[in-house]
Amino acid sequence: MSCGSRGTNQRPPSVAIQVQQGHQQPAEQVTAIVPRTQAELSLATSQPSVPQRAPVSLSARPPIPIDLSEARPQTDGVVWSLRVPGHDGQPDWDWWHYDLVNGQARRALEHHPALPEFAQSILLGTDETPRILEDDGVIAGVMPAFARTGDAEEFTVSAWHFALAQHALITGRRSASRSLVHMWEAVRRGDGPTGPGDLVERCIVDFARAARSHLATLAAKLEPIEDVLLEPRDSAGLADIGRKLGAVRREATRLQRVLTPLARTLDDEDEELPLWAGLTEHNISLRLVNAALDDIAALNDRARSLQDELTTRLTEETNRRLYIVSVVTTLIVPGTFITGFFGMNTGGMLWAGEGMRYGTLYATMLCVGAILATMLWLKWKRLL
Repeated sequence: MSCGSRGTNQRPPSVAIQVQQGHQQPAEQVTAIVPRTQAELSLATSQPSVPQRAPVSLSARPPIPIDLSEARPQTDGVVWSLRVPGHDGQPDWDWWHYDLVNGQARRALEHHPALPEFAQSILLGTDETPRILEDDGVIAGVMPAFARTGDAEEFTVSAWHFALAQHALITGRRSASRSLVHMWEAVRRGDGPTGPGDLVERCIVDFARAARSHLATLAAKLEPIEDVLLEPRDSAGLADIGRKLGAVRREATRLQRVLTPLARTLDDEDEELPLWAGLTEHNISLRLVNAALDDIAALNDRARSLQDELTTRLTEETNRRLYIVSVVTTLIVPGTFITGFFGMNTGGMLWAGEGMRYGTLYATMLCVGAILATMLWLKWKRLL
């Protein structure tokens, strides 16, 4: 994305409850925001008024891992609200995270005085197509993420919405997002993002890396399929291979539908973003997203080759079985004709009557001879 020059907004002071991390280290502070008046509610300085919260003690819990499986949003829809200290002389910035399913959260965002209409539409909309837009000094967008379901092996794609100004960030989700939780954990450890734009960038990188890891797992599932297909006569395991290949290709296609518009968004040079956003260059995230797309292309090619090999093997197996049935049918036809001939209820039948004690034996030998003669004929014609 190309850079556009924008003026920076000055932040009026706001009241914050300071919370220190540790006792012997220098103060690494994350503070819960308590706006002073309704007039101070602007996106660049503070957020919509919420009930005053008690300070969050960072030292009261272990830094990692953090289990949020039982954490419930507040009644006002705010999952968390943090003031993150700036780095390298940068000012502090505020991060508000909303549960978009909560009705009060939606009403608060709809009536936010500093959110432009387009930002409200993106935050509250149901369109989960990745995109980043800017207007009136506010950047808003939608980014993909893997849902936090409690199962590390489950990769359900969800989306989170954001609106950011120079010193503030609003995020929202309808289902828990792994990337946002990872950023929250990073803030608690003291190595959080340097600003709102850096948080968005880190979330994209986190999603791209998780996608590549998932694609590597899918590629590993193709190894035993290749082993089965390379066995020359092992046809017992072919029945379930098609289902496994279909599952891998479906998952790769699902990721491709998300990563392709994401790469297009990151590589878009038409949307001008302010320099302070830190989103003008997406070197790491774009490289990881393109690498994930390359992994998908390689995975699809490999799965397609295995599908072709499976189709060939199944065709060969079907032809082999049809050949066996055809040979058996051909060998039985002469005997069937002979038994049908001797079954006619007519007079003067050969080897019939009371004087022919071995008539049945002669008829049997004739059937066997006809089958052997047919087999020799097939050998001579190289059909057997």
